[in-house]
Amino acid sequence: MRALLFVVLVVSALGGAFPVEVVDDRGQAILILAEPQRVVVAGVALYAEILVDLGLAGRVVGVSTAPGLPEALAEVPRIGPAFAPSFELILALEPDVVLGAWGETREQLERLGIPVVTGGGPEGWIRGITDVFGVILLVGQVMGAAAKAEALVGQLAQQIVALESVVRDQPKKGTVFLYLLAPDSPPFAAGRGTPEHELLLRAGSANLFSDVTGYPQVSLEELLRRDPEVIFTDPAQVENFEASALLRDLRAVREKKVVGIPAAWVVSTKLVRALELMAKALHPEVFGR
Repeated sequence: MRALLFVVLVVSALGGAFPVEVVDDRGQAILILAEPQRVVVAGVALYAEILVDLGLAGRVVGVSTAPGLPEALAEVPRIGPAFAPSFELILALEPDVVLGAWGETREQLERLGIPVVTGGGPEGWIRGITDVFGVILLVGQVMGAAAKAEALVGQLAQQIVALESVVRDQPKKGTVFLYLLAPDSPPFAAGRGTPEHELLLRAGSANLFSDVTGYPQVSLEELLRRDPEVIFTDPAQVENFEASALLRDLRAVREKKVVGIPAAWVVSTKLVRALELMAKALHPEVFGR
């Protein structure tokens, strides 16, 4: 609990005053001269969700196409996919700041003097709950809404701690979080250093692929050998497990314990909803189900 709540105390001494200086995923200082009124979200849906949660949806003039975008931004112009947004479309929107861009797009914008702010790990990777909280606080500083961002992080942290306390003493079930793109193709497993891994542990389970890092592709034979009690995957991929002739003997498939969790939720402000669904699927007895 102490480690999770620590990030809540990382408060900007600058309050809501401008100009403000923030530090991005590269460790570089980014100067924001005035409170942004025209914002383009070029990264994952997390940035868009934060702006909506902070009551700043009206300042978003462009957004990338990414899973999990808030409904409140349905009518906002699109600038292309989050992994390859259009530099020209961003430029045409005349943004005061661009959130979540990285790589060549970021370099092009910065050469023109347009502030780009990206949080998380290198190149914006979100590796766990602390990264999500860090991006919330970062966006709050950039937008002059530091107090609201701190309140949002505090609320999410309290909800996570409360869920953890419910399942803390329950038996740790052997579980995996997998992405199976086709019924009989080797899946991608979430290992250490991923949000899925952290959520599995906090939901009261043992990640059977905690011996790997990132999202390696693992063989079907290895998955059968580890034979998880519960499998989490994106809802769109649940049927791939059910349709696989090779995986029908998995305990989780036989017992219909392949559970859909939207992949976008694990790297968003909806991570508490993901954690709650996971905890209830793993330990229904303590939630009155």
